Amino acid sequence: MIPASTTVPNRTALPVAAWAQGPYIYDADGNDYLDGSSGVLNVNVGHSHPTVLQAIEDQLGQLTFVHRTQFRNDPARRLTERLLSIAPAETAAVEYSNSGSEANECALRLAFAYQHRRGAAQRTVILSEEPSYHGMTAAALSITGSPNKRDPSVEPLLGQPNGNRVLVRPKPGRRRATHEEWAQALLGVGPSKVAAIVIEPLGGASSGAAPIDVHTMQWLRRETKNNGIVLIADEVMSGFGRTGKWWACDHSSVAPDILTSGKGVTGGYTSLAVTLISETITAAIAEPLGPIALGHTMSANPLACAAANAVLSVIEDEALLSNAARVGELLAAALTTLCDRYPALLSDQSGIGLMQALHIQAGQPADTNKRIIAAAKENGLVLCAAGIGEATNSVLVAPPLNSTPELIDELADRLDKTLSAVSGSRAGDA
Repeated sequence: MIPASTTVPNRTALPVAAWAQGPYIYDADGNDYLDGSSGVLNVNVGHSHPTVLQAIEDQLGQLTFVHRTQFRNDPARRLTERLLSIAPAETAAVEYSNSGSEANECALRLAFAYQHRRGAAQRTVILSEEPSYHGMTAAALSITGSPNKRDPSVEPLLGQPNGNRVLVRPKPGRRRATHEEWAQALLGVGPSKVAAIVIEPLGGASSGAAPIDVHTMQWLRRETKNNGIVLIADEVMSGFGRTGKWWACDHSSVAPDILTSGKGVTGGYTSLAVTLISETITAAIAEPLGPIALGHTMSANPLACAAANAVLSVIEDEALLSNAARVGELLAAALTTLCDRYPALLSDQSGIGLMQALHIQAGQPADTNKRIIAAAKENGLVLCAAGIGEATNSVLVAPPLNSTPELIDELADRLDKTLSAVSGSRAGDA
């Protein structure tokens, strides 16, 4: 028998969460923690929101599961209609899954199917970026530009680098690739071999809320259209209002061929993810060419869809898009102040709306972001570490979309105490 310690990480040092309300989590000892990362950027409307809880309770008493091949269900129908109304231009269909990883797997399958259906089966290469993170399933991990996410033991599952996957890397010191670097990679492979380009409009766990340059995003849209390449936007973290708009790609006025999202769609209350598919893709895959089998057992189940409908209602009824934009400016200003206060520890902040990050100063130890996370927990603040190297090492700061200016002040105060503890000094003495 395999000892449990060899298969399950040791979590004894973590506090035991007992309950949560709004932006706070309480442990079994009664300590409170301000959830400054919204879980892992999924608890978008806070914990225990009464509207969402009531919707889940109502659905529990009616219908929790039917399989999509046997029945339709009203929560899924309503959710699909609502998603199509807020999706990027020319979106024609929604495919449901359970996680962002699965949504990206679905997107890749659709991209290959699209190329095959239109007689371009030689297009087998996927271009993505380093840094990036697209999920922990095999295909999603194979296009992830984050070395610390990859385990050599699973490399046989992932395909060979520079074979059917090519990572576009920015120059040293930069966080995101420029359009010139994308162009060089595209020409190096040959546009006629490329099936899809996968991009995070706003970087997450690998780049620390580093946005892609607007002109680069628009260049990618033009080049993919001109060369018959599918453009996939991974918005698993940044979607559903996190940036102050429904989608981060809205800030570039770009509509991708496929957009994936998850996390915030149900606000962390249950599992659901979506793949939004443009008419360009659906038209090529439709009859008489034949459908392809997508989805999972729990895809579009009534309970998850009811939760998602409730979360969308909260976002709309409480005007959380505009709130995320407005309060996000306050958060960015507070983080900039902290960078000025601790210049030896922090270099700058980046992000859009309520998806922000503090970047670690060059020359600091590689584990500095993790030390900040640990110290923040001691000061009652929950944050997420991010980054894959010196240029991107950072701490994600992303409170719920219904955060108030007063909550941002409290978050900044707890973060100030955290940084003081880590640096051992304050202000210009850091």
